Amino acid sequence: MNKHELIDQLVNAYAEAYQNLGYSSLMGKIVALLIATPGPLSLDEISERLQMSKGPVSQIARKLKDHQLIEKVWVKGERKDYYQAVPDIFGQAFANYAASMRRNQQLGEKFQSFAETLPEQDEQTAHLATRMAEMKHFYELMAEHNKAFLQHWKESVKPELIESGTL
Repeated sequence: MNKHELIDQLVNAYAEAYQNLGYSSLMGKIVALLIATPGPLSLDEISERLQMSKGPVSQIARKLKDHQLIEKVWVKGERKDYYQAVPDIFGQAFANYAASMRRNQQLGEKFQSFAETLPEQDEQTAHLATRMAEMKHFYELMAEHNKAFLQHWKESVKPELIESGTL
């Protein structure tokens, strides 16, 4: 296997993984390509390497930037938009995941409160309140573990290695 085949396999594996998580496969492809590339790439280069039109690549790049997984960078003498993976892309991806778990916790809290304050209380509303309390507790516990994991990750990794991309 040569380096181009290796990168192609990585890109395809990320595309499948992102799709399995309910995201666009193109998101996974762009992330993988930028992880595998030591410097920034222009939208044209990303489009060319992924054999995709520039419109969808640009749209997904903006979403990835909004999720703080990639960043736009300035390249001296260039007027095009260039992107690269953020230095701690894996930590940021996990932080994004942890945030979605916090939203689940808030849902449990919200609907537990709704169920408990309904004027008509019966077996079903009591059951719903109990299940939502369970959901809230589950995600509170998960949030504690996620926070501890992120802290451990940040302590175990030297910031200069993340920033240089040599971790």
